[in-house]
This record gives sequence, C-alpha cells and structure tokens, in this order.
Amino acid sequence: MIKKLLYATLLFLNIIVINSQTISGKVINQNNSNSIEKAALLTDLKSGTTSDETGTYTLNLSKVKTLTVSCLGYQSKIITKKQLINNHYIINLLEDVNQLDEFQLNLTKVTLDSLLIKTATNMKENYLSSPVKQDVYAIENQNLDFKKLEFELNASSLLSRKKRKLAEKELMQFADNLQEKNPAFGTEFKATVLNKKFYSEERKKEVDSYKVEAIQGFKKLDIGNGVTLENITQRLQNIVLKQLNSKNTYKVKSGLFKLEDSLSMAETTRVADSIAKDNTFSDYNQSYPLRNLKYTSVFFNASTEKNFLDQKYYEHQLEENEILGTKKYYVVSFTPNKSKSKYSGKMYIDPTDFFIKKIKYTYADGKRGQHLNLKFLLGIKFSENEHNVTIFYEKDKDEKIYSSYIKESKTNYAYIDRPIKFIENADERNKVKFNIKVEINVKEDRETYVNNIRNFDSDSFKKKTKEEIKEAYKKRTLFMTSEAYDASNWKDKTLIHQYLAQYN
Repeated sequence: MIKKLLYATLLFLNIIVINSQTISGKVINQNNSNSIEKAALLTDLKSGTTSDETGTYTLNLSKVKTLTVSCLGYQSKIITKKQLINNHYIINLLEDVNQLDEFQLNLTKVTLDSLLIKTATNMKENYLSSPVKQDVYAIENQNLDFKKLEFELNASSLLSRKKRKLAEKELMQFADNLQEKNPAFGTEFKATVLNKKFYSEERKKEVDSYKVEAIQGFKKLDIGNGVTLENITQRLQNIVLKQLNSKNTYKVKSGLFKLEDSLSMAETTRVADSIAKDNTFSDYNQSYPLRNLKYTSVFFNASTEKNFLDQKYYEHQLEENEILGTKKYYVVSFTPNKSKSKYSGKMYIDPTDFFIKKIKYTYADGKRGQHLNLKFLLGIKFSENEHNVTIFYEKDKDEKIYSSYIKESKTNYAYIDRPIKFIENADERNKVKFNIKVEINVKEDRETYVNNIRNFDSDSFKKKTKEEIKEAYKKRTLFMTSEAYDASNWKDKTLIHQYLAQYN
C-alpha cells in the first residue's frame, strides 16, 4: 500500500511538472559548465526567450514539444520537452570549432581617407530604395520624472469659493499622484509595412509613403492611469472646467496664445469617456518607427553636420579592428570638428565591400541637443540632454543595404511656468486664471527591428492625398489581450534578442 501511495505521489508530481506553465532553467557550456549568456531558445510554437548574464532563462512550456537552442560560438541543438525535464531544465551547448577565416583575421591596411570615401560611395549607391515590403517590430517606453509640479488658482467671479477650493484640492491630488508614481508607459507593435517613393511638388523631391498591414499592438506598461505627457494639460483644464457652468463655453488661453476657441464640460466629458473606454491605436501612426529608422540611418546622404562621414564636420581616426559575430571590421571613430557638430561615436565598416555594418553615437563632451531658455521672459526652458543611438545594417538577397535595427535613448528636461485662462464666451470680462509650474525629465527609449525584406506589387500602391491620409489615421485596431501577447513569438523583445545575439 505504501509503495502504491509513493508511486501515485511521484506520478502526480511528475504530471504537475510536465504540465507546468512556466519553468526556469540554465544554459551552460558542456565542457566547463560556465554559464552562457544570450542563448536564444525557440519553441516549436514559435515562442521563445533568451538566457540572462547568469545563463538563466524562463520559459512557458504549455503545449511545447521541442525546443531549439542557439548561441553565437556554440553548436545549435534541438531537445524535446521530456529531455528538458529529465535534465532538470539544464541545457548543455558545445562550442563551435569553426574559426574566422584567414582574410578576416588579417585585414589589409587601408588609408583613412580611402576608407571614408569608399564607404560613403558604397552606402549612397547601394542603399535599398523603395518600393519594398518589410516586417517591422517596434517597442517604446517613456518615463516621466516630475521634479516640481505646482498650481495656483486665482479667485474669480466664475468660481464660488467652495468650487475654487474643490478645484484646488483636486489639482493638488493630481500633482501629488504624478510626483509619487512617476508615470511610465510602454507599447510593442509588430506589423507588415509597405513603402514606396513618390515625387512631392511641395518638397521638390521624392519622399516615402507608407501603408501599414497586419498589425498587432500591446500596452506593456502604464503606471500613470492613462496620464501621458500630451494629455496632462487637458486633464488640468478639465479639473477647472468641471467646476464651471457646464452649459457655457469658454476660450482657453496660455499667455499670449489662444489654445481653443470653444470648450465646454459637456463635450469634454464625452471625449474623456470615449478615451477612457478606448483600447485602440491608430494603424497609420505605427509607420513612425520605420520612418524614424530610415530617416536616422541615411545620415550619409546629408550635406550637413549630421553626416558622420563628412571630414568637414568631423575628425576621424582609424581604431583597432574589432569582431562582430564571426567577422572582423574596420573601426572608425569620429568627434566634432565644428561647433555645430554634436556627436561622437564609432562606425564598423565591412572590409569586403565597404558598407557600414554598425554605427553608435552619443552627444560629445560639452554638447547637447536643442535647447531653449526663456525662463524669465516667457517661463519656458527646454533642453535635450542625452541622445544615444545604435544602428545596424544588413543586405537583402540582391546585396542591397538596408537599415535593420535602431536603438535610441533620449532624456529631455523641461521647465514651464505659464498662466492658463478660461474666458467665458458669453462675457469676455468673466474669466478664471490658474498658473502651472512644472519641472520634469522625460526619458524615452525606442527600438525598431526590420526583417523579411521582399518585393510587392507596387502598382497597386497609389500616392495618398491629404484627405486620404487623414482617413488612414482614423483606422484603429484593438490592443492585444495579455493572453494573445503571451502566445506571440515576438513578446518581450524576443526578435531583437535573437537578432543581436549573432553580434555579441
């Protein structure tokens, strides 16, 4: 009886293990048991993850049958779920004995001027132009760090003392909530995007037009209860507005600038309710990550200080060669040569055909981005303090170069001390005034990965009119549920981790 009970218990525990939704394990070197970082684990369901710096990974095994494990410098292997369980979730990888070829180990000497000229020429001549169809994965995170958030509501004939006190109380609660939580937001998108160049009469040159297909999106993070940098002013206005007469309309002015001609609480409530219930995003807006990647990565076409290959604006130095993945590259560093040149960084150049494989840059010492200081004149101060960029390039089947990945981090500082006035449309003399004083750091992180480049029937892609673009912006798609997101093969930057693993 005891044996039967023990057997039943062990069987029950085994069933629990087999059907467990999420497990943790480790990837190690088979020869020395050292941890392996950034190993890519992909299930037969096309879901996956990567190991961290200790070799540890976490994976959902529900309905999984097999697992493919790969890492740069190691032999890939396929293991079954049963094998994984029997090995206590430990995965052993053998080192790959393949070495860099002799040519890559011994790069020929090249003059700096020659290298820069050849690279600039190759990038301009062989960069992939539209029409093209591609898959795009994009992730964005934003953090708002409020250093100061103060409000002052003046006495007014439009507000009774009681209503003014209610508005002041809600304004302070709103401020305390923002400063306590430091709102953070995150979204991920996976889409197929078409783009084609059309001639613009207005800009007198060809510009890219985009069409978004097969898009999915997920809200990863929201600590701010829907508060964003864009809607903070609107929410502040609504706090004051709801204490005013809901039947009347009001002009809203900030300093010398009129913000809105007609504002009423009835309309504001309707819009606010709609936004609160709306769990959708604009499809057309999600072409922005691709547009930003293309715009940022074609710096070599510029004839300004944004061209890091231009010796007029930057000083260059040939550094020691470096290895990315299994290949060796020339490395050229650059620093500002003019006062308006702002960045310093490195370019990794392919020695076989002189195309840029990777570039990374940041503000040089003593440099910063756009800045405006009208603190004492208009109560406004703004500064771009940090900007870090990393870009990778790949080649398609026709050996054309395209931008495959960008990581961009920005930190901006803003100070605003401005009055906002509500002026009753029925009587210009009736007004409410309150002052806003805000000091904030905004940190933004964006990553975009592009793959599966292919051609498409571009004749069906027609140039959109302004009216058609407006209509395109109106098309909205529901954000994914957590369950659908967890079942996707691109969640938690899986595609990016797998792509970058080959270069680490």
